[in-house]
Amino acid sequence: MTPPLTLGTTHVAKGFVTKAMYLRSQPGAELERRLGFAPGRLSRGWWLLFLEDMPTAADFEFRGYTQMPGGIPMGHVNPTGLNAEQRLRQDGYDVSRLKAMRIVDTLRIAGPERLAKVIPIDPPGGPSSMPIPYPPGSGFPQWELVRPLTFRVVGMFGTGQMYLGNYT
Repeated sequence: MTPPLTLGTTHVAKGFVTKAMYLRSQPGAELERRLGFAPGRLSRGWWLLFLEDMPTAADFEFRGYTQMPGGIPMGHVNPTGLNAEQRLRQDGYDVSRLKAMRIVDTLRIAGPERLAKVIPIDPPGGPSSMPIPYPPGSGFPQWELVRPLTFRVVGMFGTGQMYLGNYT
């Protein structure tokens, strides 16, 4: 069982991340729509975590944008399709080189572009969970951390509260 989150502590996690700047000044319902959470999933609030260390190429996979649940085009109706990284490989791209480039020019662990994670206050299967937990979002870039990395818990936002953009 995962220990409960506490402000200011570190938390080891994997899963989907985006950039903190996309989360700024958005109420929970709008974040649901943009990130691809089911309506009501963040209704009881959410935690904001910032990644502490730069991921290596082995730590993450490309997942495109949030309108592709699981990084899969039409993933909400076809969850067994190829995800963004698999499609890059299939199309002959050098994924290792692409990852090395993204680490240098895109991924950040400081400032507004830093990698951030949203975790609903309700656990999966909790009162605000829905049968289809990840509908298409509105198109934020997303990556999936496939190895657990260290995050710092920087905020807890209850009903009606918004993250206002302190990126430290």
